[in-house]
Amino acid sequence: MMANYEFTETSSRNTTRDGETVRVVNYRGKDDSSIPDTVLNVDGSFTMPVMDYFMAGAENRLSEEIRAHVIERLKADPKEE
Repeated sequence: MMANYEFTETSSRNTTRDGETVRVVNYRGKDDSSIPDTVLNVDGSFTMPVMDYFMAGAENRLSEEIRAHVIERLKADPKEE
């Protein structure tokens, strides 16, 4: 699912949720290869623990973290939200 999408962070910032500092990550997923002459974008944001954010960046896996979040949301049952 979404194998052709390239996910990038567009911006991020720290915020506090329930007394804990978390990172709000804004992203864009872009697929410009599946359908000729068409670009499909997925934009959004999510929060993650600050340390997880910095570790993902240091290990060059932030794109995979974003992809995992998007796929999890797409698979979520809307009745449970």
